[in-house]
Parts: sequence; C-alpha cells; structure tokens
Amino acid sequence: MSRELSEDVDADALRTDLEEIKGAMGLASEHPYWWRFWIVEGICTGIVFAVVQFWLREGFRPWIAVAFAGVIAGCELAKRRVRSNYRPPTGVPDQRRWGLAVFAGTGVLLVGLRPVFESLDATNAVRLALVSAGAVVGVGYVLMGQLLAAYDIRAVDRYAFIGGGAWIMALSAAIPYVPLLEGWEYAALGAGIALHHSGTYAVLSRY
Repeated sequence: MSRELSEDVDADALRTDLEEIKGAMGLASEHPYWWRFWIVEGICTGIVFAVVQFWLREGFRPWIAVAFAGVIAGCELAKRRVRSNYRPPTGVPDQRRWGLAVFAGTGVLLVGLRPVFESLDATNAVRLALVSAGAVVGVGYVLMGQLLAAYDIRAVDRYAFIGGGAWIMALSAAIPYVPLLEGWEYAALGAGIALHHSGTYAVLSRY
C-alpha cells in the first residue's frame, strides 16, 4: 500500500507546496537569480553597441549588417543555454518578459520622439536617443531589483539589478558631457555596461 501511495505522489507538486508553506512561515531560502545572465548580457551588449556605433559612423555596410545579425544570433543561443541550466523558484518573474518589456518601452520612447530627432543635428539626435534609452533601461533594472524582493531572491542578486540600473543611468547622463566620446557614445555606453555586468558576474559567482 505504501508503494501505491508513493507512486501517486507528484514530486514537483509536493515541492511547490513545501516552498509555499515555507514562504508563508518566513522560512523560505534565498535563491540565486540568473547570475550567469550578467556575463552573457554584458559581453553581448558591449559587442552589439560597438557594431551599432560603426553603423552610425559608416552608414549601412553589408559586413556591419552581417556582424550585427551574427552577434544577435550568438547571444540568443548563449541565453538559451543559460536558461536550460536555470531552475528558478516558484513564480519568479521571467527574465525574457522583463527584457521584452524594457525593449518595448525604449522603442515606444524613440518612436514617439522621432519628430524631435528630425529637428536636431546628428550629434544631438544621437545624444538624445542615448539618454532616453539609458533612462528607460536603467529604471527597468532598478524596478526589477525591487520586484525580486517579493520572491525570496538573494539580496545580492537584487542589489545587482539596482546597482546596474543606477550605473546605466549615470553613464547615459555623463557621456554627452565628455568631448572625447563624441562620435563614440554608444560604444562607450556598451563598454561601460559590459564592464559592470562582468564585474557583477564575478561577484555573484562567488556566492
């Protein structure tokens, strides 16, 4: 009879129920959240922004388009590999949906400001796009860090998002004031994000 009972038990459902009970009692353990995401996202962002910068400087070139498509495809494959090895706690926010929401918000802002971009010279149009997109992405990171507090995610992972958002916003605001970076704004932002994300990965991988 005990054998029949053991066969009827759904291990996944039981594990979920136990996590919910522990959470309700304040005993839930703190889980890591996508810590490998940082190194993949950092490297991909640095390369993509560099390619975009060359696109802006040189105009459309077949090799730039091929490089851009290749980087995007490679990054997506790497992210799929990361996702396949990640076992999130129950109900945790989905990283892909979060990224899509941030991307959509940035797109809406840039499309809505198109008449403004067209009234500016090329340099100021690039600066406005950089600051606008950086503000949206930075706020998205900060909000994600706040949101994860409700899902038993480790504090260090939450602070990584909050710190990352603050860093992106600070970079976006500062870059237009640095004369040496004129014409290389996106490459500089990408390098700054890659630096932060790589450092974050190095820290989180030790926990």
